[in-house]
Amino acid sequence: MQYLGIEMVRFPERLRTQFDIPPALVDERVPALILQPLVENAIKYGVSRTTRPVTIAIKASANDGWMTISVEDDGEDSPTTEHGNGIGLANVRDRLEARYGDQASLANGRKPEGGFRAAITIPITPKDPE
Repeated sequence: MQYLGIEMVRFPERLRTQFDIPPALVDERVPALILQPLVENAIKYGVSRTTRPVTIAIKASANDGWMTISVEDDGEDSPTTEHGNGIGLANVRDRLEARYGDQASLANGRKPEGGFRAAITIPITPKDPE
């Protein structure tokens, strides 16, 4: 994700990243730029509002034909549960609904240990037979 690389230059001492994506999910299709607003929120509300290092973790998992991709940070709590005014999250929800109907979801909120988590769940696209 090029955006994350740019932000790492902007916050070299404060932004840390972790990726936990199983090899079986690396080539799965997701809507273009669907994660960028989630990463933007994590940087805006988790990284830029503090002087300490913050880790942004991007994780993926699969379960029974569904893939969940989460973006979470361990930064300062945002003033609202929406991690801002909710425009980016609302746009992600709208895009998921337009593409998948009620077959996809976005869950988000503060983590009990601090920070914020946003996760999309989408159906795994069946592979074309080879």
